[in-house]
Amino acid sequence: MLMPLGQLRSIYELLFREGVLVGQKDPRPRSFHPELPGVSHLQVWRAMGSLRSRGLVRENFAWRHCYWYLTDEGIAHLRQHLRLPPEIVPTTLQRARRPLPAARPASRAPGLQA
Repeated sequence: MLMPLGQLRSIYELLFREGVLVGQKDPRPRSFHPELPGVSHLQVWRAMGSLRSRGLVRENFAWRHCYWYLTDEGIAHLRQHLRLPPEIVPTTLQRARRPLPAARPASRAPGLQA
């Protein structure tokens, strides 16, 4: 399927940023993906099918939705294709940062008055 490079690039960027991409099984060409303006569900399915056949994404299908997860080879391929530095990683590989505990006021010793 021929598609403009700008749309293919936006699909790849969203996949790399999130680490996972969800696509509804809707073959109508006028139904658009909610996170990608101007890109139809059919274009997302075809782009991910190409990556899946090369072993760059894992596919999981459930209830008319398909979930594509990046593999390590897929991360390396998209990093090269999108020309990204090695410091940038998908959200699924980033460590969750715990919020710092709030500073507590100093407690007074019992029996002392101010």
